[in-house]
Amino acid sequence: MALILKKAVNFKTDPLDVGEGKLSLVDVISQADSAPFSAGIAEIWDGAPVDFEYDDDAAVCFMLDGEIELTENGAVHRFEPGDIVFIPQQAGLVISWSTASYGKFAYVTYPHWR
Repeated sequence: MALILKKAVNFKTDPLDVGEGKLSLVDVISQADSAPFSAGIAEIWDGAPVDFEYDDDAAVCFMLDGEIELTENGAVHRFEPGDIVFIPQQAGLVISWSTASYGKFAYVTYPHWR
């Protein structure tokens, strides 16, 4: 069987150590599935911003719920339900993710982010 279907009822995010920020995620599709990318669900809560470096991977994210602010070099972008963001793999690129309350998004990274 080539197709892999993972049911949403089984998705449970786990806290990721990001310093003072509050972020949980789950890789739903990963190397364990023989995929050339990682895909999953992430949740972020009010707290310190979470910084991600994009030196080694690119990402596409689809906002599901809530609102997140993405900050790059001082420019702030509102990421809202239905929005899609592409973040290229670029040496030195750091994006800060933050929210005043809660945000949930789906992501795909290429290659695998961890």
